[in-house]
Amino acid sequence: MNLRRTFSLLFFFLWMVGGHYAFAQQPNIIFIFADDWGYGDLGCYGNQEVATPNLDRLASQGTRYTQFHVTSGVCSPSRSSVLTGHFPAQHHIHGHFAGNAVNARRNMPNWLDETLPVYLPRQMQQAGYTTAHIGKWHLGGGGKPHGDPTAPEPKVYGYHETRVWNGNGPTWKGDQLWPTTRYMDDDTVWIQNSSRIAVDATIDFLDRHKGKSPMFVNLWLKDPHTPLAPTDEQRKPYKGLEPDKETYYAVLTDADHHIGRLMEALTAMGLDDNTLVIFSSDNGPANYAPARLAGSTAGLKGRKADIFEGGVNVPLMMRWPGHIAKAVVDSQTVLSTVDLLPTFVELAGGTLPAGYEPDGETFAGLFDKRPFTRTKPLFWEWRFPYLGSDPYRQDSWATLAVRAGSWKLLANKNRTRIELYDLTTDPFEKKNRAKSKPSVVSSLLSQWDGWKANLPE
Repeated sequence: MNLRRTFSLLFFFLWMVGGHYAFAQQPNIIFIFADDWGYGDLGCYGNQEVATPNLDRLASQGTRYTQFHVTSGVCSPSRSSVLTGHFPAQHHIHGHFAGNAVNARRNMPNWLDETLPVYLPRQMQQAGYTTAHIGKWHLGGGGKPHGDPTAPEPKVYGYHETRVWNGNGPTWKGDQLWPTTRYMDDDTVWIQNSSRIAVDATIDFLDRHKGKSPMFVNLWLKDPHTPLAPTDEQRKPYKGLEPDKETYYAVLTDADHHIGRLMEALTAMGLDDNTLVIFSSDNGPANYAPARLAGSTAGLKGRKADIFEGGVNVPLMMRWPGHIAKAVVDSQTVLSTVDLLPTFVELAGGTLPAGYEPDGETFAGLFDKRPFTRTKPLFWEWRFPYLGSDPYRQDSWATLAVRAGSWKLLANKNRTRIELYDLTTDPFEKKNRAKSKPSVVSSLLSQWDGWKANLPE
């Protein structure tokens, strides 16, 4: 009897250790995706006017990257690539989801196709994660006339819990669905408190599920997308600045404050050591007020709705104690939102089904101190160039772009204008090398044509 009991206890001990080891190897993952937060809208990216102490601290506790690219200069296509691991054109997502008539003119569906076999949260669920989407959605739905109230709720894409705006399903008002007004423009309380509300919901989700399973959260902030209506208290640090900066900076600092609250909550819950926290943005700063004057690209060319670097090269910082270097600025590694799905699934110990091929590459090795060298090119398609006289939109002419290695090519639709840049030596895209490097131009155009040929019409 004693021998049997000894073996039983030994088996139980080994099972517990094995289970704990497997759990420890599955990090909690929190992906914070801000809206229109420019590359230069952070202290740690060189902005000396705006206070972002919590994000600066996050960067100092992990690694900050200077070459992280989203797949579009606008919201919905950029966000779709996070969930699908594909460039948005593969799923007909050419611009932001709007009303059905506008979507039809753009040759777009009214929402992200929920029948696709692979979505990031779905794969995380299959790997044993409890999943949540909190904050902005903007992948279909949201009420007439700016969305389709019949669009599926985000839960069908693989989430156990959701609290969204710009989409269907439960909102921050509990089970109340998204109203028919666009972006809740009439709700000043929400506008002033959207970051607090989203972080509160995230902390609540983490607190309820901690210790039960690994957790995956897409925390997609509304800020600093318009409308902006900071309170007098939020404006205080910036009194005396020009009005647009006062407004914009107040919103950035408020969002930063609530991200700091989230980080404090992780510590209080004992989740610090096994949680990967990532901060980024869906595209560059807006080209309309107040961001057109206050939002910063830190000198990068272009802005939101452009496929130059100012529109698609966005902040990225990653923190996971013991797994990624602290206080490091990585200016060599080229990453993209299409890389997130294969990376997160690998970190989760999950698998991708046969037949699914991500457009991105896993960079999970970075968390094991292994370098990542990109082998796949990056592609951009933009169908809505601007050819007017607005001085803030003069970089909106390009309709296609491709990056391979250090070279990036941009062109208009009929290719009468082509620009080529070596981003290693010219990150601000100032010296057009197209005439002096015809073989590079030819190679990149050929790669783009090959990619385009395999897209749906």
